[in-house]
Amino acid sequence: MWEALRKSLLGEAENILARLKKEDPLSQATRGLELELYLNSNRFAEADALSEQLCRLFPESARIIFLAGKLAYRQKHYEQAEAHFRESLRLFPHWPGRHWLGKTLTQTGKFKEAESLLLSVLESNRRALLDLAWLHERRNDLDAALKAYDDFLIENPGNSYASEQQIRVKAKKLAPEDLINEIGALTEMDEAVPAVLVPEFIQKLFDTGQSPRAREEVLERMNGLDARTGVQIAWICYRAHAYDFACTIFLKNLSLNKSNFKYLNALESAADKCNRLPELLAAYQAFLPEARHFHGRCRSLTRRTHKA
Repeated sequence: MWEALRKSLLGEAENILARLKKEDPLSQATRGLELELYLNSNRFAEADALSEQLCRLFPESARIIFLAGKLAYRQKHYEQAEAHFRESLRLFPHWPGRHWLGKTLTQTGKFKEAESLLLSVLESNRRALLDLAWLHERRNDLDAALKAYDDFLIENPGNSYASEQQIRVKAKKLAPEDLINEIGALTEMDEAVPAVLVPEFIQKLFDTGQSPRAREEVLERMNGLDARTGVQIAWICYRAHAYDFACTIFLKNLSLNKSNFKYLNALESAADKCNRLPELLAAYQAFLPEARHFHGRCRSLTRRTHKA
């Protein structure tokens, strides 16, 4: 089961788990592996229910508490994740716990402690360089972020994620007019603009007062956006008060963000501002069997729709 999970052989892991649950259904090991399978399969509703139960049943299990922390992190519940990771480390000090606590503290802006934790992990896991790069970017130290990506790529040449992030950070360092002109030149030559550059391009158009062009660029690319890039652009549109585009893209990626409360609040705000609450209510209702927390949001949206 461990090996299947490590290699992301989720179908095989499911079959092994079925056997384990017949032979040893109530043990801490079996229940912990079940939680890890749900987590790795993005089955967050099942993982939530099981995590809450196992934390009560096995409060001294550093592994169970660690998995609960990963689940909270994946759902962007960072304060809860931090509490779980700290408790897991109290029960049993381990470098994955320090790594994930460092990632979590980066997300909550506690950069000094996060950097110390991530640096302490580098000897055990060099991928922590990628998290250090994000920490430096959050602090707006773009040169340090680029160095972290450079160091990682020296050891892992050709890594696509690190290469894309390196390109993105370099674009972020450019003056707005320079990036806009570079992408304009690519377009004129009928060359594809790398997806990783599109959010920064849209951001710089809004920042320089070119909202009509920004909206044109979003509209032209909207149907071809991958989920990650799409959500980044949705947030840019939301902050730029382009609520119609923000609502459309947020709705398109709702299935991947059902547990992200910040995302849901922004979606509801955007839908309200462009008179699309009935459409959002229908989208929530479609997910009710698997997203129980949508019941309260549906009741609230129903009241707001009737008032309107």
